[in-house]
Amino acid sequence: YGGRITDDLDRELFITYAAKWFCDDIFKPSFCFNNYPFDFDYKIPEGQEMPQFLTYIETLPTVDSPLIFGLHTNADLTYRQIDASMMLSTLMDTQPKDSSGEGKSADEIVREKAVDLADKTPPDFIEEIFRAQVQKLKGPPGTGDRGMAAPLNIF
Repeated sequence: YGGRITDDLDRELFITYAAKWFCDDIFKPSFCFNNYPFDFDYKIPEGQEMPQFLTYIETLPTVDSPLIFGLHTNADLTYRQIDASMMLSTLMDTQPKDSSGEGKSADEIVREKAVDLADKTPPDFIEEIFRAQVQKLKGPPGTGDRGMAAPLNIF
């Protein structure tokens, strides 16, 4: 679900999710969003303080199982196949369509473009550096909020 309700099928999907997930049962300690055996139990974390929620968020898996969205496990495989196919198609599109007897070969052109893209790619994400940058953030004027306690949507 992409977040927008644009037609009757979107509305039906949203109503189904709302009936399943927006009820009083979700606040029971025994409630779990996934009703299948999995390495991680998706549930609302206990407590009301932000550090408790941050600790819970840090335990979330980096890749969600398609089962949590009501999809078959093959959905992930299909997604990855389509993604790889699109990437290979894009690489093929970077090769020149005509070949003249002079200049660079198709492989050289693709190699140059790949090196150029690699140079433009930002360095790997390092969590410690990110946390240090967030700790420097100031909250809205007149509040003592700083770092992780500062809302990120106020500029």
